[in-house]
Amino acid sequence: MVLKLAAQGDNHPGVSTDGIDIFEVDNRSDDLQIPQLAWAEVNALALPYAVLNERDARKSSGHEILKLEKLGDKQVAFRWQVWPNPKLGMPTVLSLRILFVLMQKAADKKSQLGKVPEVLEVGSLSSLCRDVGLPADGYSRNLLKRHIKILVATQCMSQGTFKNKSGEGLFIDSFSYLRTAVFIGEKSPNGRAAEKNYVVFDEHVRANLNAHYVKQIDLTIMREIRSPIGQLLYTKLSHLFNEARERGWEYVEIDYQWLAERMGIKVHSQLFRAKDQLKQAIQELTYARYIRQAIWLDWKIRISPEVRYTFGEEQPRIKRKRAAKQNKPGRTKPYIPSPIEPSDFMVPLCEVYLRNGWAMVASVAKRRGITEEQIKAEIEKRGPTP
Repeated sequence: MVLKLAAQGDNHPGVSTDGIDIFEVDNRSDDLQIPQLAWAEVNALALPYAVLNERDARKSSGHEILKLEKLGDKQVAFRWQVWPNPKLGMPTVLSLRILFVLMQKAADKKSQLGKVPEVLEVGSLSSLCRDVGLPADGYSRNLLKRHIKILVATQCMSQGTFKNKSGEGLFIDSFSYLRTAVFIGEKSPNGRAAEKNYVVFDEHVRANLNAHYVKQIDLTIMREIRSPIGQLLYTKLSHLFNEARERGWEYVEIDYQWLAERMGIKVHSQLFRAKDQLKQAIQELTYARYIRQAIWLDWKIRISPEVRYTFGEEQPRIKRKRAAKQNKPGRTKPYIPSPIEPSDFMVPLCEVYLRNGWAMVASVAKRRGITEEQIKAEIEKRGPTP
């Protein structure tokens, strides 16, 4: 098993505030910073998307994860790909922080309207710069616009890897997290100059945001950590710690290759190079009091969360759950988004059936009332897939 989340036992108190003097100053950090929490769509945390820096952005051909699973007597391939616009290059860690800020803007609007609007107004570029942690000057505003354009231009492909809240892996030939971005003074789709800054999320991403398939992360920690690799490691650990704590488990034990692939960084074949690659990131997260310790067990890393996770992410989640239970009897009917499907769902279904057979598509097809005979008839009607 690639990822092991260990159950909490009597001898392992896990993440606890017991015995911690919150006024104590040690050699790691002077104080605990106020969290800047943002709702991030889960796939943006779980799958590789960004590269470390501008140099890598210009050179990188993108990311790819290929996972083979045996289903019956067939080998089934699940694939995730990210590829850049050749003129703009790949998204960097800064692009990722901007994406998270925009997703928080969507969450704010959802709390007001009950859903994320298709056209999401994002306010002034100066306010966006401040949310991201950049100075509100001309250089930063231009930098922000360039990275948002990179988010629009970067394409992704999912074969069962980009998931919705129901846990279904979607088959999407090509999409970008942001479908459109228009800034004040630019020509909008209606042909007139835009009077406001706005973005449009991809329909599958927006469906996940509406379904609350999100996880809160702390942008303060991302800004505080200097190294891009440390910021990337933070996003992966935040997601994994959340899964672990919901099950009452006290640490995560992660296979190095699995982690490196999902961070989108080079996978080393020598252990000492792998340790050196993550050394600074681990030190920074320890110094920031986000992780307590990281122990290498051959090619696995056992990592325990620390007080910044407890107070910044876990405690707010517990409070939200308690508040939801208390408000349950009198709460208003929630907004339930209509399911988002590809414009012609039979296309990817037929393609996967042709490559892998009925066993691969059976569960998805049955949920939609589609039989194997109907798929065969559709294939015959459409002709062979090129």
